[in-house]
Amino acid sequence: MALMTLRTYARSGMFAPGSPIVIAEEARRLRLSTTPVREALAYLYGEGLIERSPSGGYLAPRLDVALVRDRFAFRLHCLEIGLALTTIIRVPPVAETTGAPDARARMDQLVRMAGNPVLAEAFQRVGCQLHVLLEPERRVFGDIDEEATSLVAALDHGDPQRILECLWTYHWRRIDAAGALVLGTSLWAAQLL
Repeated sequence: MALMTLRTYARSGMFAPGSPIVIAEEARRLRLSTTPVREALAYLYGEGLIERSPSGGYLAPRLDVALVRDRFAFRLHCLEIGLALTTIIRVPPVAETTGAPDARARMDQLVRMAGNPVLAEAFQRVGCQLHVLLEPERRVFGDIDEEATSLVAALDHGDPQRILECLWTYHWRRIDAAGALVLGTSLWAAQLL
């Protein structure tokens, strides 16, 4: 329970970026002892969702403009490698939830199709670290559903050049807006507190 709840908090931006995560407070909030909370935070640190404090505790992940830019650039690089290694370009549909197609799930599927587990793991890890930006992305970009539909259409079509163009547009748009996304994450975390 501690792991699932704290993972949800970390991924949804409920911890203000760079703020300390106090084990005793989280244990009290979850009505648990400190041991499962400490173990859950250690596990989430291993996943890259939580950072270690120099003083030995845990911190919510820092988000600065350079870090966000680098993570989006790294994710784009993983996708480029995945596309280059994939022999069958058409990415089959995944089970869709309500609303716009899940472009992130389809990108994950593209990387997995490359058959390189290390690449897939790295892509998933950086994706988890970027998950906190979902709500700020929705606020910064008013056309996120249309963008997802366009990317999924390119993946359905299977033309590598078209896929690459859509992936570049998707990621460079976020790299260029990194400042607004970081600010939006801080504001979003403040609203949740």
